[in-house]
Amino acid sequence: MRYLAMAIFGLFASVSVALACPDYSQTGATYNYTGDQLYSPQSFSVVAGGQNELRNCGFNNPGYATTAPDFSFYLSGMDPYYLVADVVSACDSVLLVNTANTTWLFDDDSNGNLDPRLEIRGAQNLNGRVDIWIGSYNGSYCDATLNMETWYAQAPAPAPAPLPTPAPAPLPAPLPVAACPSYDVPGQSYNASGQELYTPRAFPVTATGGAELRNCGFSNPGYASQVPQYSFYLNGMDPYYLVADVASGCDSVLLVNTANATWLFDDDSNGNLDPRLEIRGAQNLNGRVDIWVGTYGNSTCQGTLNLETFLAQAPAPLPTPQPLPQPLPTPAPAGGCPTWNVPGQTFNLTGQQLYSPQRYQVQAGGSAALNSCPVDGVGYVYQVPQYSFNLSGMDGYGRLEIEVESQCDPTLLVNTPDTTWYFDDDGNGSLQPLLNLPSGPAMNGRLDVWVGTYNGAACPATLELETWYN
Repeated sequence: MRYLAMAIFGLFASVSVALACPDYSQTGATYNYTGDQLYSPQSFSVVAGGQNELRNCGFNNPGYATTAPDFSFYLSGMDPYYLVADVVSACDSVLLVNTANTTWLFDDDSNGNLDPRLEIRGAQNLNGRVDIWIGSYNGSYCDATLNMETWYAQAPAPAPAPLPTPAPAPLPAPLPVAACPSYDVPGQSYNASGQELYTPRAFPVTATGGAELRNCGFSNPGYASQVPQYSFYLNGMDPYYLVADVASGCDSVLLVNTANATWLFDDDSNGNLDPRLEIRGAQNLNGRVDIWVGTYGNSTCQGTLNLETFLAQAPAPLPTPQPLPQPLPTPAPAGGCPTWNVPGQTFNLTGQQLYSPQRYQVQAGGSAALNSCPVDGVGYVYQVPQYSFNLSGMDGYGRLEIEVESQCDPTLLVNTPDTTWYFDDDGNGSLQPLLNLPSGPAMNGRLDVWVGTYNGAACPATLELETWYN
């Protein structure tokens, strides 16, 4: 039926493609690395290609790339290194980079076999956020691998020649080296519920120095990076308290910014010079919780961050908050109405990738009743979306189909890039929801998805997204 629909669409419809360009105000898949970590090569799978012709975007280089970067790397400790980024692909790929000081770099075939390679030098280009696009010479798409590796700089070398800035928009200020901890930029992100964390979870972490905390408005000793190593989007935490501890090979410290923007700190409560914190209160736990694993003496070592919830037997006092290094935002209410202010687990997808159905496992449920929220619908959802999809290349498709399959009565709530709400309960039959949303240029951007349930119960479910020409 899909191919019949394509043929009919090709006979009777025409597609207009809106012009877009690579945009570093959007983020790709996010990773945090130090120069030491990248001294061991790291590889990342990606689909090379894009819909935006670079010569139409102010570049003097050939090729096509997506609007949002494929990857956004937050790098630190890069001063003694230079970075080599290369691509191995099944087509004629190109490599576009926007460095930490917003300099554009490009390469086509320096890695051989029609694949690109760039050497990026200078701490001003590397300490901070580095965005990377893996495009293609002719706009086609293929499977590819991005390889990243640092090398010791033997002698000062000139930075790569910058490309012309493709747009006159003002550039954002680069992240300063050894800046104070800030929750403005999230770390590596995970979604979890209180029930899921009742089974302990362990996360590998590099305990990292950076800015001295006492110079950042804290009264505590130790050093920490500007960007948190992890950002956890938590829900269903009301009956629990959370224990976070670290096991490491050095004298590590633990810094936490809770869901209501309260700072917490510990040094040695886990023994062996390792930290431990108990975090109590739904207002501290339902929402985004940022975690830094720093060090007492500004060193670096490998470790493990452990998270586990425990049932709260009785109300307990909250941990004493630390002095605030900057003003706090207004906290989001625990168990409140759905909001797109906080993204869910994030993926970058193109319309062409979605032409093959993409499926994601999800725990349907929630605690917010939609009939008490300014959203038309019946049922219960979480405040934070389970998934946030950064969509691109949606111009050539007629619709985006979203459906849910589960063994309970799930509901489906979507907020599109233009902040329009859509809801369905049983549109796919058998108590399963289905939405068909008009595609086109308006669908390029962030799409947030909540999978709730009709009665507030929780159950495992599968979320599926697919593009159609008709």
